[in-house]
Order: sequence, then structure tokens, then C-alpha cells
Amino acid sequence: MKLKDLKELIASGDDELDLSALLPEKEVIKVVNPEMTTEIPIQEGACVQIRHSVNSGDLVAAMGCVKKYNELTKRKAIIMQTVNYVAAYYQGAEHPIVDEQGRNVTVNDKIFEMLKPLIESQDYVHSFEKYSGQRIDIDFDVVRGKTFVNLPHGNIQGWLPLAFPDLTFDISKPWIKIDSEKCPPVIKGMVSGKILINFTARYRAKIDYFFLQAYAPDLIFTGTGKDHWDFCNQWGLTIPRLEIDSFLDLAYAIKEARFFLGNQSMGWNLCQAMGTPRILEMCQFADNCFPGIGENSYGYFYQVGAEHYWRTLYKETLRK
Repeated sequence: MKLKDLKELIASGDDELDLSALLPEKEVIKVVNPEMTTEIPIQEGACVQIRHSVNSGDLVAAMGCVKKYNELTKRKAIIMQTVNYVAAYYQGAEHPIVDEQGRNVTVNDKIFEMLKPLIESQDYVHSFEKYSGQRIDIDFDVVRGKTFVNLPHGNIQGWLPLAFPDLTFDISKPWIKIDSEKCPPVIKGMVSGKILINFTARYRAKIDYFFLQAYAPDLIFTGTGKDHWDFCNQWGLTIPRLEIDSFLDLAYAIKEARFFLGNQSMGWNLCQAMGTPRILEMCQFADNCFPGIGENSYGYFYQVGAEHYWRTLYKETLRK
């Protein structure tokens, strides 16, 4: 593998890349040392401009750092998201985000537009824009192969604070907040009192979900049509699918639901960011989302844990 190809693979977010095995002995990727963001010179009165190029779940996890920067400096952020950035995933991984040529990308135009209302709803954000060469004050992309943060292991919310120590934040407290009074009536009507299910194709454990058949009237699925069909077909379930126009709508649904059950995905990351009750199917080979942080946060590798924590949150939320 040539160095330029290796760099592209790392930057694209390959979660299982082993640098020591692939990097030629004399070819070294330039390392970017950690730095303090509050020491980066920015014109007085200007917003901080932050570049982010990878997936939506990573962006949600990174928003805690954006909030922390606002608390330290009182500056709002212009978040610049690279669109149609070619992605590289582990062999056999399925991911639905593609560009017009059918290539896997981290964020395409549709996902950008779905993210925009959620990101711009936060009071520490000035705007959410497409990156096209603008000035970069803080580059969140450095954790992709330039500053070692132990990726893909460790808390996904903790990667950026390792590169920017002054952006360390308390991940047990919410950093994305929404006004539940603005929840669209159709979402409230579909989700209120229900349990939100979201399973994607990547980062899965071997769990039997036939036990959910007994709870089918309480369930509603959120995710792609294919993910919904695959999950229901595999486990003999007939449950409705929540269709959303934006990830702000997903946040409203999460807020309205009794609790959330899902794997390592954008949906779970949004639950963590909002501090809502959640159960996580954990991934053994890319363990970067963790339970037990904040209230009503559970997770499992095994069947006994899945069923135990399901019963736990089911009973607790039934009382409310």
C-alpha cells in the first residue's frame, strides 16, 4: 500500500486500521501534536470556524466540544462539514450513505440537509455550512490519523479532548438540547409512550431479538427502510417505522419515547448527547460507545444483558 493511499484510508475513517501493520518502515505520517484551542488566535468578535469531515454520529459526539469552546470563549461556532468525503469502512461493512457515483461517503447532500436543523438549533452554534475551502480555526479531522487518540477504541466523545485538552467536557451531562414544546404533532402522536428501536448494519453483536415479539405493540423503528425490513424480517416482528425529514425530528422522537434500544450508531450517540434513557448493543471489535455514563444508560455484549436491561428500563419507564 502506498503512503498516499494509506493516508486517504485513515482520513476516511476506517475504524479497524492497524497503522503498525501497514505503514512502511521509513514513511511516517506527519503527526499533529495536541493543542489548546483557546490559544488559537481568532479575530475579536468573529465566530470560530471548525472543520468536520466524517460521519453524523461522530459530529453529534463532537458537539460537546463545540459547546465547551463556547463556554470558555463565548464565541459561537460555524461548523463546516465536508460533504461527499469518500469513506473507507471495514471489509464487509454496509453503510447506506453514498454519493451520486454510488461511492460510500461519510456525509452526502441529503444527510447534510438532515443535520442542519439539529445542529443550528443549538444556542452555541452560529451556522452549519458545507466546507469548501474556508478558513479553518479548529480542525476536528486531526484525530483521523494525525493526532493519536486510540481510535477506534475508547469513548467516541473522548477522542477530540485528547487532541484538544481544553475541550474536555462532562459526557454524563447533556450537550444537545431541544425544545420539546416544538415537537411536530405527527411525531408526538406516533412516538409518545413508545420504545424507539434503531439497528443499523454495522457494529453488531450476535443477539437474539425474538423476545421483543411480546412487546411489539410498544415498539416503533427509526432508521432506513432497509434496516427496518431487515430487523423485522429477521426477528418476526411487525412494527411501524418512523419516517423523518431531519435529525431534529429524530431528536424530538427520542425525547418523546420511553427509551431507546439500538447499536453503535448516530441514533445512540444522539441519545447520549441528550441524556435520554437508552440501551446499547455494544460492538466487540470497535468499542467506542459505552453505557453507564449518565442516568438510565445500559449496554450489553451478551443475550442475558440484553434481556435484563430491557426488562429494567421497560419496568422503570412504565411507572412514569
